[in-house]
Amino acid sequence: MWRRGADAEGFAANFVESEQIMQSKGFTASYVQVRGSMPFLWEQIVDLTYKPSFDIVRQEDAPSVLERHFHDLQKKYGAVLAVDLVNTGGGEGRLREKYAKSIEPILSEDIRYVHFDFHRVCGHIHFERLSQLYDQIKDYLQKHKYFLINDKGEKIEEQTGTVRTNCIDCLDRTNVTQVLTSIYHIHSYFNIYCLSNNLSMQYHLSSSYYRKVCRQIVN
Repeated sequence: MWRRGADAEGFAANFVESEQIMQSKGFTASYVQVRGSMPFLWEQIVDLTYKPSFDIVRQEDAPSVLERHFHDLQKKYGAVLAVDLVNTGGGEGRLREKYAKSIEPILSEDIRYVHFDFHRVCGHIHFERLSQLYDQIKDYLQKHKYFLINDKGEKIEEQTGTVRTNCIDCLDRTNVTQVLTSIYHIHSYFNIYCLSNNLSMQYHLSSSYYRKVCRQIVN
C-alpha cells in the first residue's frame, strides 16, 4: 500500500482499470476508467508519523516519465482526462505543483488535467459538492461517452476516452470520485435508452443514497 509514483518507464504504482457493465432492455453498456499514483518519480517512506513526508526523486525526469505514461494510456484508451484530487497546500501541494507543471507540455484536446482539492471542498461528509467537479468535466464525459451494444450485438456507442483519477494512495478520495463518473454514465445510459424519468445529475449527487454510498466507501 506504500508504493508511490511511477518508474522510469512511466508505469504507475496502484494502477487499476475498472469496468462498469450494465444490462437492461436488451442493451449492454460498458464504461472503463482508471486510477493510479501521480506518474512521476516520487516516494513516501513509512515511518512513525501519521503522514509520512513525500520526496520527489530526479525532478528533471518528471516530464519525460509522465509523457511516457500518458502516451501509453492514449494508445489503450484514446483521450485521457487526469483528475488530481490531492490537497492544494503542504506536502501534497508540492506534488500537485510538480504534476501540473510536468503535464503542461503535453496538454491538448486529448490530454486534459483538472485539479480538485477534495478535502477542502468536500471535507469528510459533503460529497454532494462533487457537483463542482462534475461541472468541470461533464463536457469531456459527454464527448467521449461509453460503449453500448444492442441485443443483436450491434455497436451503438463507443467510448473514446477515459478518466484517470488519483489522490495520494488512490483509495478513499479516488473511490468516491469514481462513483461520480459511474453515476454519470448510469444516468446517461438509462435516460437515453431505458426511458427513465430524466432526473438531473445534480439530483443524484444531492440524494441521500449517493451520500450513503460515499460514506460507506470512506469509512
